[in-house]
Amino acid sequence: MIRHLTWLTRPVGADQTVLSPAVYAERVDGRWCTRAAADQGFEGVACVDDAARAAIVFLSVMNPRTAATHGAVARGLLSFVASMQAPDGRFLNFIRDWDGRRNDDGPTSILGGPWSARAAHALAVGSLILGDAELADRARDGLCALDPNDENFDVHAVSALAALALWQFTGASDDRLRCHELCETILGGRHDGALLDSAGNLEVHLWGHLQEAALAQVGSVLDVPLYVDAARQSADILLVPALARLATADTQSFEASCVTVGLAAVGRATGRSQYTQAANCAAAWFLGRNSARAPVYDPRVGCVYDGIDEQRVSANAGAEASIEGANALFAITRPDRASVTGIARRLIHR
Repeated sequence: MIRHLTWLTRPVGADQTVLSPAVYAERVDGRWCTRAAADQGFEGVACVDDAARAAIVFLSVMNPRTAATHGAVARGLLSFVASMQAPDGRFLNFIRDWDGRRNDDGPTSILGGPWSARAAHALAVGSLILGDAELADRARDGLCALDPNDENFDVHAVSALAALALWQFTGASDDRLRCHELCETILGGRHDGALLDSAGNLEVHLWGHLQEAALAQVGSVLDVPLYVDAARQSADILLVPALARLATADTQSFEASCVTVGLAAVGRATGRSQYTQAANCAAAWFLGRNSARAPVYDPRVGCVYDGIDEQRVSANAGAEASIEGANALFAITRPDRASVTGIARRLIHR
């Protein structure tokens, strides 16, 4: 995963230290080639949404041995994210080309979309791990620019994780208060114990669904049992039953990742092994516990394929898939532990 993400990542503009991963990769005549996103008209070759999440992945695997390499990539990705921030704190998403021309009018790139929460999260995590006050200031500006009345609770979940990382770095009461306010907003959208994705919409999608993870992590760190219990209850209603869907339906890496991360967070916060075991089961989707009965993560190539469609594993492997594969497998074991693949592989045969 790290190998493929590193291959996807390239300089933006004249400054060789500003980096972003290419959005999509596909095989042409047996070789990997990158291509631009064009799902809603031409979008661009790279985006803040992926760069922000990739930065957190590289920050997660940093250790004294890899600080020079992984740290440089993480800083380059954070530099790209910061470069896409407007003076009012909001973020554009896509660049049109590797010269860095911004897409400032596309529907998936305009200032202030959900990518702004992910950008703030990456900057906050960067400030915490790298001890960088400038990144903290940018993260706070990004959080302040988000709409508190946004009805998308998955956006509030990412924002809560950002606020938590920011408070862990600054210790500022305002950052802690914002973290609580975001969690209370998520709780306000519950329906019969389930943490919804948007106000009044009872159909919950799995991709991007991090509400249980956010409440469990915030509740554990800030010692708010109410948040942890709400995360546990929603995990029982939404995430544990989702294991059957992961095993039998067409799914994407982002869906499997969010289920894994949510269950793992609840397991850590509650100390209950059944959630940890369920998280391991969800992560095994990447190794064959899926409708294709085939691995989606290929350690020989070092990539995670985009997902499963009509019970076939995709031949393409863009940035999001490897990012989310890393998030899932890192959630169930330490990122630097070589046995991560073996853990998931053993679960398939249970």
